[in-house]
Amino acid sequence: MVTNRSNHQADQQARRKAKLLSRLKSTAIVTTAIVTTGIASLFFAHQFVSSKGDLIHRIAPAADLPEFRSLEAVTEQINEVIVSTRPTLSPQIESYSRRGNFTLAKDELLKRAVSAAGNQDSAALAHSLGELGELALQQGELGMAKVYLAEALETFQELGDDVNVAGIYVQIGRLHLYKRQRARQTSDAYDQLLISRWKISKGQFYEVTDQLIDVVQTNLDLHRYGAAASAYETLFNGYSANSNYIEAQQAGKDAIRLHATSGNLKAANRLLDEMIDTGLSLADSNEIVGQIDSYYQEYQASVQAIGEARDYALLYNQLSSRGDALQAWRFRQKAEQSLASVSSRARYRRQPDVLVELYTSNVSMIDAVQSLQKASALYTQYGVEEGVQRSQQLQEQIY
Repeated sequence: MVTNRSNHQADQQARRKAKLLSRLKSTAIVTTAIVTTGIASLFFAHQFVSSKGDLIHRIAPAADLPEFRSLEAVTEQINEVIVSTRPTLSPQIESYSRRGNFTLAKDELLKRAVSAAGNQDSAALAHSLGELGELALQQGELGMAKVYLAEALETFQELGDDVNVAGIYVQIGRLHLYKRQRARQTSDAYDQLLISRWKISKGQFYEVTDQLIDVVQTNLDLHRYGAAASAYETLFNGYSANSNYIEAQQAGKDAIRLHATSGNLKAANRLLDEMIDTGLSLADSNEIVGQIDSYYQEYQASVQAIGEARDYALLYNQLSSRGDALQAWRFRQKAEQSLASVSSRARYRRQPDVLVELYTSNVSMIDAVQSLQKASALYTQYGVEEGVQRSQQLQEQIY
């Protein structure tokens, strides 16, 4: 496969050189088999369109409405609640978490989980699972957070530890707020991209460049690399249309990097052809071709690590079902260590569509309300007033 791809790449370079000399439109089509293995997400990254007809006209004026201006305030309020309702972590893990050393914190918790499994200490294992869930929340790994919290909940329920069961229910409520925040940010970035493109169609490109850069950064923070690349391409097209070729080439290179490191060689090479059509030099073209190859190799290494993690996860499930908890957790630890070497672009190369993000956040609302009601009832039963207040505080933010 590597040899065939190298030969194809050499042929493609030759065609590009001819095109650069003649400035004729290339008819070369680059086809590449892209590995599509993944772990959690089920949908391809959303590919934004440049025109939405009447939809754009409806959205564009809405940017001046109070609800748009207050989005930042709403986000800040919810973030304050998320922080104020954080659970108390064990001292060492709390120290790591405060400093942002999540890798060290996760490694330590996985060691504790392995030890607890070996000692058949279900309580210690449940506490480690709960803390792993909190770390995943702080890192925005909401899928993993849901898995860890569900396991912690089940274990505490088996132990009959109602107070800690209530604590996990609170965590599940907080998980919804994270999902809701993510859905709002995703939707807002999408809206802003559409508004920007509408303004560009009216000849107002330089009025929205900062807004587009914000859209890029928001999507990068959310690991929505396809959406970020789409925004970069909008910048590339805008700068090119205004004859600002230096800025256009930089935006194009950034988009290509995101496409290639996410395994999307077809999009990377398509955009490179467009850059050549707008005057990219032969030297710069050759440099980008080399970068695409390097980025793609990084992606392939990550895909291999993801495959190893999946294999370890399967071994964990098999051994766990046989009752060999210690060996099972050793493989789960290896799975997490394998994932730690994976680039975020490869790990999150598939992301739900904007509407899917909003829909799932609505579905999770029901679970969150039920979980927080259960938490409040248990805390009331055991006279834990602080827990009752925390549950109610979270319920007020669910909508």
